[in-house]
Amino acid sequence: MSKSTFLKYDKPLLCAMIQCPTAQECIIKIKRSLSGGAEALGIQLCKLEPQYRNEETLKKIFAACDGKPIYITSYRYGYSKELSDKECAELLLMGVRCGATLADVMGDFFDRGCRYELSTDSVAIQKQKALIEQIHSIGGEVLMSCHTRESLGVDENIMIAKAQIERGADIIKIVDKAERADEIPAYLESIQKITAMTDKKLLLLVSGEGQLVRYIGASFGVCMYLCVESHGELDTKEQPTLARIKAVRDNILF
Repeated sequence: MSKSTFLKYDKPLLCAMIQCPTAQECIIKIKRSLSGGAEALGIQLCKLEPQYRNEETLKKIFAACDGKPIYITSYRYGYSKELSDKECAELLLMGVRCGATLADVMGDFFDRGCRYELSTDSVAIQKQKALIEQIHSIGGEVLMSCHTRESLGVDENIMIAKAQIERGADIIKIVDKAERADEIPAYLESIQKITAMTDKKLLLLVSGEGQLVRYIGASFGVCMYLCVESHGELDTKEQPTLARIKAVRDNILF
């Protein structure tokens, strides 16, 4: 049976992020998210306690997603802060084998600490490409993420997008930061110019004073909304609630 995809949809997807330490908490939050209208689930494996990181448990968690497409992350924080990048990559691969659709490959995988979270080291880039090929070979889709933590201009965002495309990503993910609200138009321009130059999907998000982009970015070409069913201790506060963003998408933008 083929997996649900993040690459074809009628409207930008409502992807509810799940950051829970135990399998049972994940399943409860997944079910609440689905009841609230989530169309995809983003399960952050880095926040899952190590004893639940096995194929049997991941399959149980993923089964609760009821056939919706599943996005997984394996970042270097949470319960993964002591892992090597190779171990983080292995967790992604296990997740895809267990039923996840979309794997998040960090732009500085195998070369941590780079500006823009984007490696320019040729050895690291080749390792990233090999990982992306491996994910594709086992039926997964790939999102490459760069959490820049900076206020960037259009040209810089285009540069990052081109690098991710060249490495084989199916979805471009850039998370910038705005110091002032008047930077928002430049981010909307970035979205429009990147989507005009490629058929790859784009997820461009802005933190700080640019959080409005998380609500309106889909009207300019962003492929999905990252949201939360509710804000718990581990949830990302800047991600809007599912109910709120669903109302924006369904009643205002589309």
